[in-house]
Amino acid sequence: SKSKRRLVLEFLLTLARKKNPEIKVLGLSATPVVNNLQEGRSLLELMSGKMYDDVSTRPTVPNAVTLYEKFTINSIRYKPNYDISVIKNEVDVDSERPTGTSLKELNSRPLAIEQYLTDARIPEMIERIDGPTIIYTEYVGSSIKNKPTILETIENALKEKGYSYGFYTGEDHTGLPRFLNKEFQVLVASRPISTGIDGLQSVCTNLIFNTLPWTHALYQQIIGRIVRTGQGKKTVNIHHIKASIGGYAYDEMKLNRLKFKRTLADCAVDGLLPEKNLISAAQASKEAIRWLERLERGEISCITRRDLNRILLPVEIKQRQTQYGNFTKQKQKINAEDSSATNQRMMKNPEEWHEYHRNYREERKNWKVVPFNQWIKRIKKLPERYIVGDFGCGEAKVSEALGSRIINFDHVAMDSSIISCDMSDVSQYVKNDELDVALFSLSLIGKNWKDYLKEASRCLNDDGLLFISETTKPSSKLESIREEIKNLGFKIYKDSEMGESTFIEARKIKASE
Repeated sequence: SKSKRRLVLEFLLTLARKKNPEIKVLGLSATPVVNNLQEGRSLLELMSGKMYDDVSTRPTVPNAVTLYEKFTINSIRYKPNYDISVIKNEVDVDSERPTGTSLKELNSRPLAIEQYLTDARIPEMIERIDGPTIIYTEYVGSSIKNKPTILETIENALKEKGYSYGFYTGEDHTGLPRFLNKEFQVLVASRPISTGIDGLQSVCTNLIFNTLPWTHALYQQIIGRIVRTGQGKKTVNIHHIKASIGGYAYDEMKLNRLKFKRTLADCAVDGLLPEKNLISAAQASKEAIRWLERLERGEISCITRRDLNRILLPVEIKQRQTQYGNFTKQKQKINAEDSSATNQRMMKNPEEWHEYHRNYREERKNWKVVPFNQWIKRIKKLPERYIVGDFGCGEAKVSEALGSRIINFDHVAMDSSIISCDMSDVSQYVKNDELDVALFSLSLIGKNWKDYLKEASRCLNDDGLLFISETTKPSSKLESIREEIKNLGFKIYKDSEMGESTFIEARKIKASE
């Protein structure tokens, strides 16, 4: 495994440095950053024999720039400039909502999504075969009973149109030599084609992607099979058939993710600033399933995109205060009703939600301690693999600081990172034991606030963490919260007051304890 190789290399280099303190180590890498900044830092540590603890590996612009600074001091960079024009052709296709396969099955086996999308891509793929052509597919198998594998689906389409073809996959390498000898017109290939293969550039200028890889490094390696020294033509065509499933732009999302991976790597290696963080592969599949589930229920997903920081005219503020009341009155109203009633009302009129958060921003200007800032600092100390549910996220400040490992819930979604819902039941978005941390930052409001905690307990895994901040006064509410936490099987291990708020941390106790 990669971790074992790393340990062996560290051991070897440590021994070598002990025997010869003057030893010089030269490392060669075409892709020092593939998926994350940890890879780049590891390379620096192996080559130098020093720890780079000052280089954080969280995927942010400042951290990528810091890594670039270290690379600049310790390395040289050579980028070949091929005199080849790469033309990227994109076309959109739609896949209907799957029939005969449950959404639960799709969610448990995301390969099934790619099977349905392959069916939608096939006509355009066949249309774009022009001379010797490589069709690349990251996924090759099947996860749906009685449905052909992805390779079989492509093969059947090629047979039907009379194309000669061969394969170069993990199990079948027979097609490569015959394709190089021009005995086949089409080579259907998977991941093994991406490295260690030379000669394709001498026979092929046409590459079609069926299922995309998940990293930009692998994507570039695949294109690099035909865009390299020895390519006899001046132009190479790359085709992306971007499929949507039930209206969800699945392939567009994957291409955007590849773009982020590219820009993150470019920042760390070449100093070019990346654009933004995007969702993980697993989250991408989940989002596609959630989209289909909403369609199946006949729901419309509404997102309001008003500017929360827009400066209101005095007359507008007065009108809103007359209609909704000040911050205290708004909280009193929400506390006097169930969350379902609040959710329905704010979904019909999101302006009330925006006014609540405008008032909240004004209130906290005078606070000594702003709770979400404290939770950002606290969560930063946790392992980056921890998934956090921010219940009542508001303006999603925690997610803004910490990225896509935060799952946001609130009555109104200010952007697509927030799930608009009644957070007393988020079962359609989060499975049992799926979260590592549940956060309630001044959000335990509503008559049924105990239901929020019960739902958080369901979502948390054993030893999961519950973070709560609540205004210190009145103290009776805090006592009720502490009692409910214990009733739900949590152990409070930290309970402290900062500024106007009390901060509680508790751990979910295993049933066996």
